Amino acid sequence: MRYLLVSLIIIVNTCMAGAMKGFGARYYDEDAETYSDTHSTDKNLIPDIVIGSNTYKLESSSLRRIAKNTGVKVNEDNQANWICLKSKEINYWFISDNEMGDGDLTTIAIARDNSDCTSYEGGISVGIKYIPMLETSKNKISSYFSHEPTKDIVMYYKEVKKSDEYTQGNSIQYYLKGEHVQGLFISQGTIN
Repeated sequence: MRYLLVSLIIIVNTCMAGAMKGFGARYYDEDAETYSDTHSTDKNLIPDIVIGSNTYKLESSSLRRIAKNTGVKVNEDNQANWICLKSKEINYWFISDNEMGDGDLTTIAIARDNSDCTSYEGGISVGIKYIPMLETSKNKISSYFSHEPTKDIVMYYKEVKKSDEYTQGNSIQYYLKGEHVQGLFISQGTIN
């Protein structure tokens, strides 16, 4: 069970690149684990997600609902469904894998890049209480998680047994460029 979330990400990421653009396309990276520094944590990794005046939750909110509330369409391919919105020069990819997500939000990618995402006039807030997010420094990540990243990608995950039948895994995966975070992924998966 220790590497449940790592396995989930490998399953999700074993697909062909090209469907999403910009930083969000890293969702398809097959080699992410090879270049990733992975650590278990006891920190809460469940994000607060607010788009406009609506609140959403991983594995509970559908992409179709988010699309309807934001006036965009859901992009689809055989590996994932996604929406890409830009607010205050930050791009947000709201993603559902086609295997376990069943149309519900399972992953969020966040980056300040030049991707051609749909501009959204309402506010977007995605955060995890006390957790360093986008454009933070490697030192702040090290300080908060008590572990200094040794690779360009570092993932922290937490698994919580919800019942005798299933375990929920949450993770935050930072993509570092030098001493700063270039972008990140926040994911949740539930396994029987």
